[in-house]
Amino acid sequence: MSKICLFYATRDDLLTVIERVESSAPLKYVRSGIVIGLPPESFSSAAYITNLGKASHPSAHACESFLVCDPQTVINPRQVKTLTDEDVNRPTISIAGQEITVDRRHLKAVVGLERFSIDQLVNPDTITFTAGGLWNGEILLHGRFGTASESKSSQELLKRFGDAIATEFTKINAFYVGSNALELLKRGTRLTIAEQSPREFDLIPDR
Repeated sequence: MSKICLFYATRDDLLTVIERVESSAPLKYVRSGIVIGLPPESFSSAAYITNLGKASHPSAHACESFLVCDPQTVINPRQVKTLTDEDVNRPTISIAGQEITVDRRHLKAVVGLERFSIDQLVNPDTITFTAGGLWNGEILLHGRFGTASESKSSQELLKRFGDAIATEFTKINAFYVGSNALELLKRGTRLTIAEQSPREFDLIPDR
């Protein structure tokens, strides 16, 4: 059963949680998603992740993500379909049962190349981490720690992060909010799921 911890955090907010969790045991952060070259990029601490706290996409769900695990855990890549010219030249491509518009300019560069997915499907002793963060310096997108694995290692690791966030952050509705993120909220910064999201879905501060 999937478990998830949603939060709003700046880089400094995240570092308070990361330092608390990593002080008990070292961790490894491996960039997830579709990759061309192996091994995938990894970091010995989340503090070393480039642009931590800055959103990589205007939607929280599409921001860059990482698998988090014990440093000794081997991350297994999962080979996915090699794209052809025919795939790229189609108007849409089916992904997880949905038809997605093809970004030809982006995909042409990877036609014929071996591609691999770095995900939890074949790496059960991990959790997923998406930092979210500031987008264009104007809005703060939510992040998340989560797992779809029943592995003991995965469940224990998620609990470590969950406990740290519950200690360091303030709970507002379904989200944990870091102290700096809370100040942004009070000053009128949008804390939301996506740049194009209607404002009625933004986080509202407790009265």
